Amino acid sequence: MHFRKRYSRNIIVRAMVQGVAIGLAAVFVIGLTIFTTGEKGANSTKKVATSGPNAEEEQAADGEAVTMFVKQYGVFSAKEAATDFVATDPSLAKTVIFPVNGQFYVWGATWVKESHVVLNETEDAFKKKIRVVDGTCKQANREEVKKALLADDLSKIELSVGGGEKKKGTDLQKKMTAITAFTKDSSIARLHLLGYYSNEDPCFKIQF
Repeated sequence: MHFRKRYSRNIIVRAMVQGVAIGLAAVFVIGLTIFTTGEKGANSTKKVATSGPNAEEEQAADGEAVTMFVKQYGVFSAKEAATDFVATDPSLAKTVIFPVNGQFYVWGATWVKESHVVLNETEDAFKKKIRVVDGTCKQANREEVKKALLADDLSKIELSVGGGEKKKGTDLQKKMTAITAFTKDSSIARLHLLGYYSNEDPCFKIQF
């Protein structure tokens, strides 16, 4: 009886030791797995963050673009539909239809700064952010057109050549004179200037 009792205690002690050893081994394996996985994840994140020639090129492209904000009344898949939409509402008489990516947008004003955007509660319109990028002018000087687009008051813009002599009778000057006679609202004047120099004389292209 005494021998069997000692034998039972040895079995219990051995089982306890084995259990502790197995538990420690399991903890070690789990810890090693977590450490290895975390290291791989860190390396993957680093590769994504530093593999950026395309991202840098996109940032450079954004730097060349001019951000503006427009008042949009609608967008149509056909120019005729956009024209009919404008024709049925007298309040849209000063809007401009812009063809962009196969769609025809009806816009009523253009602002350079978002803080200058004005939307009336009675109007069925909303603010839309656009990007104005360089195109290829047929006649106008793109830098002069850009200067006019960014001006707060088109009537005060002086177009100059070389040493500062004012240009008279140029196509851009004529367009500015006609537009400022048509409206005193700088956001509407800018809209019509952008409309002409992105459609008729494509100095600029519209992107979203």
